[in-house]
Amino acid sequence: MPKKTFFHLSEEKQQRLLEAASIEFSRTPLKEASIANIVKLAEIPRGSFYQYFEDKEDLYYYYFESLRQDSKKNIEKCIKEADGELFEGMTVYFSKMIFDVLIGEHAAFYQNLFMHMDDQVYSRVFPKFSTNSKKGEHWQKKCHGYKIYKAINFSNLTIHGEKEFKLLMQMLMNSVYSSIVEGYRQLEKNPQYDIEQIVENFKIKLNWLKNGVYQ
Repeated sequence: MPKKTFFHLSEEKQQRLLEAASIEFSRTPLKEASIANIVKLAEIPRGSFYQYFEDKEDLYYYYFESLRQDSKKNIEKCIKEADGELFEGMTVYFSKMIFDVLIGEHAAFYQNLFMHMDDQVYSRVFPKFSTNSKKGEHWQKKCHGYKIYKAINFSNLTIHGEKEFKLLMQMLMNSVYSSIVEGYRQLEKNPQYDIEQIVENFKIKLNWLKNGVYQ
């Protein structure tokens, strides 16, 4: 999270920093991104950067969070609109999200994110799922993973306890991640590749998770 001094900046200056982050993190992966480039684009002294953020990772994840706010809400929304049916909701969500990630306004940023993802980045960008928390009810209601859990109809799922719920969601999110990466690889080979094929392949993966592969 940014330091308090960042939020004391005018809206225009905050936006200028985020736009600089967008340009730099869309140009190159996080590990290769340059603070010098960011401060030059934002037209601020280098020393000022550290008054607002601890390091480039701090800015990177703040920028990413600004992009994914709607995305997190959309997972919950799609599941609710599917009357709590997890697999149907995830299919609808993915069918909309994949176009934004692969060819949308921030596609270059997402490509650098997903094509250079390691365990540390993965743990930061994918939501945490929990059925409860020792941190109290107020924290639970704010935790988006908990909101998704509350939106799911478990009557048709053979899920018992938090451990199994987390395992299922981990498999689902791995399917999302692998499908996005495959999409970028296909588009690199063929810019005219039909993204609907990525959606169809994702549906096959979800069907295997839901119904198994044995006849």
